[in-house]
Amino acid sequence: MAAVEQVQTDQTLPRLAALLPAGKARLDEWLACAALLERAGDNEAARTIQEALALARSRLAYMPPQMRSALLGQSQAPLDLIEILVGIGAPQVAIDLLQGLKRTCGDSADLYFQLGSAYAVLGDTKRSVASFEAALERDPAHADAHLRLGYLLSERGAIGEGFEHFMTRARIVSEAPRDNANAPLHKTRHDQEQRDHLSTLGVTESFHVGDGARIAGPVINPAHTEEAIIEKWRQASPQCVILDDFLTPEALEKLRGYCLDSTVWHRIYEAGYIGAIPADGFACPLLAQLAEEILERWPRIVGPHRFKYLGAFKYDSELSRGTNTHADLAAVNVNFYITPDEANLDPQSGGMAVWNATIDTEPLMRQLNGSETQMQAYIASRRAVVTKIPHRANRAVIFKSSLIHKTDDCEFTTGYANKRINISLLFGDYGASTRV
Repeated sequence: MAAVEQVQTDQTLPRLAALLPAGKARLDEWLACAALLERAGDNEAARTIQEALALARSRLAYMPPQMRSALLGQSQAPLDLIEILVGIGAPQVAIDLLQGLKRTCGDSADLYFQLGSAYAVLGDTKRSVASFEAALERDPAHADAHLRLGYLLSERGAIGEGFEHFMTRARIVSEAPRDNANAPLHKTRHDQEQRDHLSTLGVTESFHVGDGARIAGPVINPAHTEEAIIEKWRQASPQCVILDDFLTPEALEKLRGYCLDSTVWHRIYEAGYIGAIPADGFACPLLAQLAEEILERWPRIVGPHRFKYLGAFKYDSELSRGTNTHADLAAVNVNFYITPDEANLDPQSGGMAVWNATIDTEPLMRQLNGSETQMQAYIASRRAVVTKIPHRANRAVIFKSSLIHKTDDCEFTTGYANKRINISLLFGDYGASTRV
């Protein structure tokens, strides 16, 4: 109790209430809050904290050492008790704890953010969205709340609104400098080439987003109706369909410009390529329009599956070895290429390789995706046959997400505008049927 008494002398409930939901309080401060609540006569709220701590301690064996030390009071590290409760599968306990804190200590943006996260794990999307929105009412610059709302709204079908939150999040976090001191050569070279490119446009700011506005006409080539491709989808083995001239010329040119001009390429992969994701600003209105149109254009192939994710990958023309062999935790992938054909030095390669084998359990997929050696052994055990799809500008490949695939060997000419870029959109839940 000595530590608790010491904290009580210089801590008040309002101060503790600001620390606890933000994950910044130590164990002694959680205990101090419980003691203060008990003295104030709110035994229920105090008991909620004590029971939450006891539940968390009962799962110590499943926690990393740093978290375990914080929970046992063996370090001065902050104890994010809410995150721990959600992580051990007790989101309702986390919600009860947060509601108790809100009732006795007042609310805050961080408290509502934690509530939103717990409700999301519980599957209560309506309350989750409402909580994140409440967080933003209190702190419009709460980057994490924008991020979580972006995902939730997009998955619910409000893709345009969700992408606005992604873009807001990207602008907020761009105000803090990024540490690229130890970045690999393919990243530093790309960034210098992009700065040189942007300087010719008169752009000097560190965070810049190119023109990614919606267009008046269709994004996808009107010839690619569902009736035109559904029989191919039904009969394909592996379940994979190739569409050339995927985007309309206007959409293709605008998307190329957006990828060249936008400083959103912050994901670094060891194999010589970098990535862009919605959280970093790869979420312009044109991409939202594309995702919406895919769902509308192919209602039987993709329509039953909610939008899940998108990302883009840009490869160094000299250093890249392509992606690892993997499968994706989704139902349907739409993958397409936007780099001009003139940049591809080997027209018979540079696209993707797809094997006629799926990975049918999530634990196995995570294991194999993390080990190229184990993945190759699995492919051999299944006697899987590979199909290689060459790179073509504006070519799309629609395929079942759990099929094993990878970027094929690629050789592109040097120069900033010649880097190989592919964009991937994922739809639906892993294991969902893709038969129509």
